[in-house]
Amino acid sequence: MKYLQLLMILLLSSCGLPYCHKVQLTEDDLKWINHYNVNDTMLFRSNKNSIDTIIVKDIQVRNPKNTNIFDTEGQNWMEGDNEYYGFAYVDMTLRHSADSFLISFEIKRIDKNGPLISSCNFCEWSWLKIKMDIKPFILLNRKYEDCFCVDTNEMERNSGDQPIINLRNVVWNKNIGLLQYSLNDGSIYSIIK
Repeated sequence: MKYLQLLMILLLSSCGLPYCHKVQLTEDDLKWINHYNVNDTMLFRSNKNSIDTIIVKDIQVRNPKNTNIFDTEGQNWMEGDNEYYGFAYVDMTLRHSADSFLISFEIKRIDKNGPLISSCNFCEWSWLKIKMDIKPFILLNRKYEDCFCVDTNEMERNSGDQPIINLRNVVWNKNIGLLQYSLNDGSIYSIIK
C-alpha cells in the first residue's frame, strides 16, 4: 500500500501537479509606497532656490492574498508561470524647468526571508533590482531614518526620447518617499514639508 501511495505521489508530481510559489510584501514593506495617493503634489526646492513639482499619477499594489503553494492565484499556466512575487509601484511626473520627466519606483520581494528589492526609472536613468541598503540620512539638520541613496554609478542610462536632467543621485525614505535628488550641476532638490 505504501508503494502505491508513493507511486501516486510521483505520478502526480511528474505530470505537473499545480503549485504556485508566492511571496507576499509585508505591511512594513508597503510603507515605502503606501504614503502616496493618486494626484498628490509635492514641491522640491533646490539649494539654488528653484522649485520642481512632482505629481503622483498611478499607484499599484500586487500582493498575493495567501501563500498556499497549491492556490493558483496569480498563475499563468498558458505561459508556464508558477511564481507570484508581491510588488508595488508608484508612477509620478516630475516638472523641472519647462520639461516633464517620468519617475517610476517599485519594490518587490522575491524571497520571504530575503531582502526587499527596488527598481526605479528616474528621468533618463534607471536601476533594476537593487537590494535596499537602509541607512539614516541628514537633510537640513534633520535626521531621517530608513533611507537609501542610489547614485548614477549604480544606474543605467536610458536612451530614449526623454529630455536629459543630468541626475547625480536619488534619496528615498520609507515614510516620506522621494526625499531628495541632486543633479550634476550641483543643484540639490529637497522635499518641502
